Amino acid sequence: MRKCAWMAAIVIICFIGSVSADEIDSLIKQLNSSKSTKRLVAAKELGKRKDPRAVNPLVSVFKSDRSWDVRLAAEDALIKIGSPSVGPLVEMLKGEKDCFVRRRSARALTELKDTCDPRVLKNAAEKDVDCCVRRFAARALAEIKDPIGTEFLDDAMKKKNLEIVSAAYRYYIRKGEIGTEDALIEAMEGYHEEKMVLDLLNCGNEKLKQAADKIVHQRGYTITAGWSGPRWGMM
Repeated sequence: MRKCAWMAAIVIICFIGSVSADEIDSLIKQLNSSKSTKRLVAAKELGKRKDPRAVNPLVSVFKSDRSWDVRLAAEDALIKIGSPSVGPLVEMLKGEKDCFVRRRSARALTELKDTCDPRVLKNAAEKDVDCCVRRFAARALAEIKDPIGTEFLDDAMKKKNLEIVSAAYRYYIRKGEIGTEDALIEAMEGYHEEKMVLDLLNCGNEKLKQAADKIVHQRGYTITAGWSGPRWGMM
């Protein structure tokens, strides 16, 4: 009797796996639909399923779909799938001519954090011709605890490279090095990013707080409760 029950359980498990596989295949095929609404639904569903088989089809959509919304949904799905997406995202960051694809690849790698190669991000932050790609790559480096990234970011601070400082400001807040406040303030004033201003306002450094407070009032930013940004000197 026990043997029969065991065999029945195996059959059920195999059936469920087969149904799931069929659903993934159907969703992948739906990415080629002529209707953008169907492609959008498929991309979102594949993100929820987190099946690695969807990575390459999603990459194709991410690179060339006619709909902006579908491309963004494919990007989000790749992030949700996680580690299997890293290789294709890195290759797109290194080799794609379309700056949109490189920008969004760098942004996606920021979300994946320590699963990506810091050397690729460093190269993009240093050499990419597109300023947005450079900034997204620097932002990704700020989230990776790796000597390659920290060396690059520390050097950028020494050289007062405000493009990099403004993009990777969270790293400098967490490092909390006395004497870096002026460069952070200058970067904040030069790059109009509300999140950076609010993070500096709340990070726990009095000098940064005073400078950020002025900008908050000048630009009419809203201070919301529940802030959870980086703290000064807390790596």
